Amino acid sequence: MPPEKSYTLNAVPMGNSNAYLLTAGGSAVLVDAGCGGKIKNLEAVLDQKNLKFPDINLIILTHTHYDHVGCLAEIRDRSGAKVLVHEAEAGNLERGYTPFPKGTMWFSKIISGLANGLLSSKAKYPPVKADIVVKGEYDLKKYLPGVKAKVIPTPGHTKGSISVILQNEDAVVGDTLFNVMPWTVFPPFANNEKQLLRSWEKLAETSCATFYPGHGKEFPIEKLVDNYRKLSSRV
Repeated sequence: MPPEKSYTLNAVPMGNSNAYLLTAGGSAVLVDAGCGGKIKNLEAVLDQKNLKFPDINLIILTHTHYDHVGCLAEIRDRSGAKVLVHEAEAGNLERGYTPFPKGTMWFSKIISGLANGLLSSKAKYPPVKADIVVKGEYDLKKYLPGVKAKVIPTPGHTKGSISVILQNEDAVVGDTLFNVMPWTVFPPFANNEKQLLRSWEKLAETSCATFYPGHGKEFPIEKLVDNYRKLSSRV
């Protein structure tokens, strides 16, 4: 049997996206904050683990699209947690608006065009000023005691996309990877496809066995590697 992990990782469905609750040594970290109006979903998971909002000491944002930061302001107010974001998106977070990314498939290109035009108000969310603004890797040992954990930049979906690497075993990747369609983990939206695939290379090099996306269920590294081989010509 594999050794017991020094942390727990729980998916929290919050609208059409996932947040993830990480716990270690009595400390809790939240990755992403879901769609607006879904805070009860997080509250239910906290209750299951005998935790309260003040037990969350850090909220990491994989990026700042509305479906990943919709409940952020309320969660931060109820928890007092610090908020971490990449410097490329700190300004968006403070303004409460992040444009939709470009489509990578014919249908998503249409959606992106409509979203940034007629539906641009949907991309707005309650603004928040981040406490921790990162540019490169960031060690999380202060927030997840006893765990080798870090934030790494994984741009491509957005310029400021980041992922959380846990013990080189699990990776929480936001929208750098999707697992909605069975044949691909390539996101239907990405501002820079070549940069995205380079981020896939970086994620594969961590040797993580399992990837936890912002949309869909977790999946094994084999699916990432297989998709990369099929798409590597785009790099």
